Amino acid sequence: MIRVRPSEPTLEEFDEILPTINASRNSVYFVPQNGIFALNMRVFVTYPYASDLGSINQEFLGTVTRVDKLPGDKQGVAVELLMPIFIGTRETIRRLT
Repeated sequence: MIRVRPSEPTLEEFDEILPTINASRNSVYFVPQNGIFALNMRVFVTYPYASDLGSINQEFLGTVTRVDKLPGDKQGVAVELLMPIFIGTRETIRRLT
């Protein structure tokens, strides 16, 4: 599961918890419930995501690298995970390699 939300203000706010269709070390592919994703859109992605008490969820800054049109007015969205976000530490400036 992943959690996806905008990293910048948007006309339509969203905060979705979704299963991944495909994932790699530095990217995820999912089918969102809304169709507002666009190429180069910046998002926060929590991956992997769990709502259980005590879960260690890692948040990343990501950018939308591909938007596929799917049947039923759905989108398939690929997001590159640019860097992990660590609150209050210097680790935030490190990029994924």
